[in-house]
Amino acid sequence: MNKFNQEHIQKKQIRRETKRTDKRITTGEEVIFIFEKILENWKTIKIYNTIIQNNPNSTTDKKSVETIAKGNCKVYESELTKDRHVYYLELREKVYQYHKLKDLIK
Repeated sequence: MNKFNQEHIQKKQIRRETKRTDKRITTGEEVIFIFEKILENWKTIKIYNTIIQNNPNSTTDKKSVETIAKGNCKVYESELTKDRHVYYLELREKVYQYHKLKDLIK
């Protein structure tokens, strides 16, 4: 690849990342909190209420908590520290496994 293509791909990735993080409305730390609580068998409404009580300025809504609770949320490295991002990836995998087991039991 030439230099132009590499720069173009990098700019495209940055634009995509910015667009998706702005659209998500939930911070990376809130995503980690949601994952932790799902693994502790909390209901999504309880998670949402706790987030709002702890941070009344949070822009998270009930629908996004429900979506994130299924593991459908990508947090980028630029949003968290390296250690927290690794922790997020581990949690995300556990949430996927949690839902797979839940579906098998049904």
